[in-house]
Amino acid sequence: MSLHTDLLKQARHLARKEPKRPSQESLRRAVSASYYELFHLLIGEATQLMLSGRRRRPLRQSLARAFAHSTMKRVAQQFANQSVSDKLIHGFNDEALDSDLVDFADAFVELQQARHEADYALHRRFTRSEVVELIDRVDTAFQNWTQIRGSLQADTFLVGLLAFNLMQG
Repeated sequence: MSLHTDLLKQARHLARKEPKRPSQESLRRAVSASYYELFHLLIGEATQLMLSGRRRRPLRQSLARAFAHSTMKRVAQQFANQSVSDKLIHGFNDEALDSDLVDFADAFVELQQARHEADYALHRRFTRSEVVELIDRVDTAFQNWTQIRGSLQADTFLVGLLAFNLMQG
């Protein structure tokens, strides 16, 4: 199994491990693991797109460290809001934005915000049902990704996640 799949499995375990009253710690870690499932999925997909082949694995691992949460959020927000920058729109060949990609990007933005709240907003209380809904949202996002994976729009999205701030419009 891959890291991102293992993280989602861990999130499900944490969300359900205490049958009566789940601890905030378990729920917060479940939210965080859910976000990181998407985060690592995208980084893995992007680095594989840019540097394929077994011999390039060490280089992919180095490149993975170059991704910034803030840039990834900014790009995902553009796709979720269907207002993609001129820097990236050229990768669409005048086609309408795929709804599965819009939904995926929206899920990424939502999960990143939830992860931020889980990690930093200590006054924030999570419920099990809310956390399970977030985990289910990741499942749906993953299904959406399998539908669009390898498309020109998905590849444009992946390149933007890393290089948006360096691209010219």
